[in-house]
Amino acid sequence: MSAEARARLDRLQGVHGIWSASPLFYTKKGAPLFLSSAEMVEAARRKRLSLGRIALAYETGLLGLAEKEVVGEVLRRYGIMRDSVRRGLAGRELGMRLLKPSAGRIFRSEARGILAVGGLHARAAARALAALHVSNSMGIVCAAPTGGSAGVLPGVIVTLAEEKRLDDERTALALLAASAVGLIVARRATFAAEVAGCQVEIGAAGAMGAAAVVEAAGGSAAQAADAAAISLQNTMGSVCDLVQGMCEIPCHTRNAVAASSAFVCADLVLGGYANPIPLDETVDAVYASGKMLPAELRCTALGGLAVTPSALALKNKK
Repeated sequence: MSAEARARLDRLQGVHGIWSASPLFYTKKGAPLFLSSAEMVEAARRKRLSLGRIALAYETGLLGLAEKEVVGEVLRRYGIMRDSVRRGLAGRELGMRLLKPSAGRIFRSEARGILAVGGLHARAAARALAALHVSNSMGIVCAAPTGGSAGVLPGVIVTLAEEKRLDDERTALALLAASAVGLIVARRATFAAEVAGCQVEIGAAGAMGAAAVVEAAGGSAAQAADAAAISLQNTMGSVCDLVQGMCEIPCHTRNAVAASSAFVCADLVLGGYANPIPLDETVDAVYASGKMLPAELRCTALGGLAVTPSALALKNKK
């Protein structure tokens, strides 16, 4: 900006109260490295990279940024996820309208060994609940991919980072692997439950989480894509029937179960399950089936759990 233009802007700010701000989105400066899951897996195979690393190459090429800058931004977003988990587990300054905070109690119960099974999956589920507690208390979260599914990836990634002792780089690569699956869903389908039901929100988040677990475990891009695919295959057809129009019931437990399931799906593929229906075709099927759902089951609160007597009778703490 020239000195003259800067002076003119300064005068306008003084007179009209105009404020400048950093861009909300990074500017695309290059071409996408891949446009489908098949292309993504093939590019990773050809370059001998994991899903997280091919996703990192995608972002650096598309945005014209150095790897260090991309990793730094990913870790900034991870920091938001981690903080939402910690705040939700603490249970203070939360203000949900239908539910009472339960994540911290579940997490502590698991530590005391009083759950039926417990373990890493239960702790991931509790962490997912915690992040969604914060989301529904108007707190700061990282929508991944949406606010109603904002608990799944924090539940998965914080569990991986803290319990598998991932360093910053491996944590960032796990999140990048998740983002690569999210990219495929965004390109081929939607993240809007209004269009295709809960399967493209919490279902998509679960698929992203499964890919992150494979990445953290050292699996290949093909294995990460397959884990994401079977995760989606097991949430296909899930309706969006949010009680009283809020992302609390059944969204909280769906986030928790999706976070826990991400580890199961990853283990199935890493253990030898051969997925016959690839991610691209799975996403297409999910999108098609979601559009077949009646309007009452797509985020309108006119069907499913939302119209049960108990749901209608719940007291809303406005």
